[in-house]
Amino acid sequence: MTTTRRRAPIMFQRRLILIMATGLAACLLMTGQLIRLAVFEGGVHRAEAESRLQFHEWIPTWRGTIYDRHGRALARDEPGYEIAVSWRAITGTWVDYMAIQEARDAVDEATWDSLSPEARELNIAARLPGWKVVEDELWELVAKASDNKIEDVDRTLDERRARVQHMAAVVWERQQQRHEARYGGYGTFRAQPIAEQRGFHVVVPHVTDASALPLQQFAERWPELVQVRYARHRSYPNENMEVMVDQSHMPRPLRSNRERTVQVEGVADQLLGTVRYDVWAEDIARRPFHDEQTGETDRGGYRQADRVGARGVEKGWEDQLRGELGAVVTSRRTGESRREPPIPGQDVILSIDASLQARIEAIIGERGGLSHVQPWHGNKNVPVGEPLAAAVVVLDIPTGEVLAMASTPAPSDAAGMSEIQMQERSPWVNRAVAAAYPPGSIIKPLVLAAAMMEGLVGSQTQIECRGHHFPEQDKVARCWIYRKRYGMATHGLLSAREALGRSCNCYFYELADRLGLERLAEWLAWFGMGHSIPTGMGGPDDAIWQSASGSLPDSAEREVLKARGEGRFESVMMGIGQGRLTWTPLHAADAYATLVRGGKRIPPTLVRGHRGSSGDLGGQQARRLSPEVVRTVLDGLELGVTESWGTGSRIKYAEGDYDQIFTVPGVSVMGKTGTAQAPPWSRDVNDDGVIEPGERTKDLEHAWFVGVVGEESERLPRYAIAVLIEYGGSGGRVAGPVANQVIESLRAEGYLEASR
Repeated sequence: MTTTRRRAPIMFQRRLILIMATGLAACLLMTGQLIRLAVFEGGVHRAEAESRLQFHEWIPTWRGTIYDRHGRALARDEPGYEIAVSWRAITGTWVDYMAIQEARDAVDEATWDSLSPEARELNIAARLPGWKVVEDELWELVAKASDNKIEDVDRTLDERRARVQHMAAVVWERQQQRHEARYGGYGTFRAQPIAEQRGFHVVVPHVTDASALPLQQFAERWPELVQVRYARHRSYPNENMEVMVDQSHMPRPLRSNRERTVQVEGVADQLLGTVRYDVWAEDIARRPFHDEQTGETDRGGYRQADRVGARGVEKGWEDQLRGELGAVVTSRRTGESRREPPIPGQDVILSIDASLQARIEAIIGERGGLSHVQPWHGNKNVPVGEPLAAAVVVLDIPTGEVLAMASTPAPSDAAGMSEIQMQERSPWVNRAVAAAYPPGSIIKPLVLAAAMMEGLVGSQTQIECRGHHFPEQDKVARCWIYRKRYGMATHGLLSAREALGRSCNCYFYELADRLGLERLAEWLAWFGMGHSIPTGMGGPDDAIWQSASGSLPDSAEREVLKARGEGRFESVMMGIGQGRLTWTPLHAADAYATLVRGGKRIPPTLVRGHRGSSGDLGGQQARRLSPEVVRTVLDGLELGVTESWGTGSRIKYAEGDYDQIFTVPGVSVMGKTGTAQAPPWSRDVNDDGVIEPGERTKDLEHAWFVGVVGEESERLPRYAIAVLIEYGGSGGRVAGPVANQVIESLRAEGYLEASR
């Protein structure tokens, strides 16, 4: 039997099999890719293909209007034009580019190639002056349209160039990192200009028809340099207001029977904020107009020429205010069009009264006088005439709405400041909500309410003031009158009302000692200390902006203090508002409003209809204050401003020469002064334009007045007022007169029907 041997495939057959297998694999791969594109991603690609067959002409939208509580427009869009200039013009490269092009066009290509580099440079340089004339004409027209000097325009352009170059550097760094991660050491990364380095930039956000005409004529000649676009402009129609200041209730040296007219600039600027006319990369990343990954268009998203809320309410409520573009969509296949109207931005109504806000800004402003150091202040560490930073909050107690919130210096004051003054005075800080200060004696009503609610004292409980709290230590925890200049005096036996009216430190040392560190901290947290206040300025969820939280020793810090044996001393100091405590003027007004409501918590708001969460009350359960507690505290606050011995009743000019602080008739005033130890103030003492390390003024105090006011006929007061004067010293002599003028402003605006 013969066996036939099978021959192995020859080389040709093996290659044929390999080619067939490779072709089959490629077919399978392409089939899989086809299925993926047609089935799984078909919808996306069909939408993209359809979008390319449609032409979109976008219809501008407009931002919502911001109103005050009485319907006055504080910020609104108005039609107009904007001036946009090319990046080449901003960087100054346009002149070089045009000179090069003209030089090349003047000769044929062969001749140009035959020229030496030096000859080319001379040829180009000869043409530079002519193009420079065109560029200079552009910037002169821009300066005229913006009512600025050429130097101001140059400064603005420098800032724009620096910002875009920084953006480009960040983008290029990220692109290079991705390139290296993908290709390793292979290939060379080449940075490409970002969008901001190719397009036009708005340099004048709003011009009138008359101002736009010369630039429009220029744009017709040089369209690659400038564009005049129809655009809506954000205007602030009540940013400058004229108010009449009644000087009859001022301290004697400033008093007059004549009303004084004050022009207030930038009314409510720190609350309203502003918009910027350039879009940043982070804006587009947060809400892109066109999402490249999904292919979807968000008509409320950002494009290069958009406006963006930069600070204040304009920033916090950006998504609600900005609106969505409309569109005219035309099919390239059929020529049919459909119109989708724009959706305007939502309006926002603030709780503030613009007229009241303007009056209060006039009171504490640079020309008001009351926020400058005066001879009767007795301020030994700051010279007479020195302007002091200040803040005022006026709160409607039943609703929690903020009627006015003022801070000085304001952003509108920054233009006239030197660099050193900007450093000293920080005009961009809203001191009413963004800066926290030691409370001093204005915390005493809260300590009394806490001690009474804990059953540690009653309204008639008497405690003796011996001048100092600790029997064997007369150098610490002393009463404010236990000083040589007062003859080492004491208050003797005091009831709760008298102790509050006289602001006896020893009485409140004792209350804090009885409460102990834990209970005192819990009560202060319940009154809001140490927790941010959601005012609504940061938008519906306040994700962007809330008040500063201030400080209060938390449980861990309290355990450390107790372990060191310092717990008792810390609680004693907290009883008079010193130690590790800070809060804002808004916190102070809110706490006093909570007292008047009998403990009912209503978070303050700056936006009508917005009600921020009251939170978990600092981890505490809801509490209600008894009517006896409320009445005792209010009686003590009233004694403090009406009795001659009250700390907030009189201004002392000299021995035996006094004036009443609160002089508006027909008004019930209850309040507490505070003089709180302040950190050193870094000041340019020798006025040489430099703050040296040794130029720190120490032993300074902040001046406070916090109170509640209403009609004499009303059972309970209606408005809470908080006044802070940085480094002012005496709360009564410095902050008290400001509070009196605030009360007069409330009367003038119809909130108090007081008689003249």
